[in-house]
Amino acid sequence: MGDRLDALETQMETVTTTLQSLASQMQQHAQQMHQQSLILTELSKQISSKGDVPDGETSYGSSNQSESRLAGKKVKLPLFDGDDPVGWITRAEIYFDADVMRVKLARLSMEGSTIHWFNLLMETEDALSWEKLKRALIARYGGRRLENPFEELSTLRQKGSV
Repeated sequence: MGDRLDALETQMETVTTTLQSLASQMQQHAQQMHQQSLILTELSKQISSKGDVPDGETSYGSSNQSESRLAGKKVKLPLFDGDDPVGWITRAEIYFDADVMRVKLARLSMEGSTIHWFNLLMETEDALSWEKLKRALIARYGGRRLENPFEELSTLRQKGSV
């Protein structure tokens, strides 16, 4: 009978140790989740202060947002189907604030054959920046160049006589 009691006590000590370990792990996870929640809240505040409210959400914190609310129009980045790349680039630069987000979210705006072109570009470019994407769009789909035409004219030099 004494051996059975000793075995039960050993098992109970093991169960108690395991429960304490699990409780400690749960506390650590709760702390991590709380920290992530604080980070997400801060990011949300930063996004709201810039006026970049995702589609379908509304926030009334800043004057830009209240102006948007008064306008009453949701703004969506149009899909790019290969027509008017300069116009699309202009709207994308207004729509997205950060260059990294522009490149990542531009992929969502590609439609038809342009998504296949974009995927190939992503594979061939090591670090696809917004500037590289803009140049590639203009080179592939044409349209007016993004540079100032007056700067191009100022670099022209006459060679030879008239």
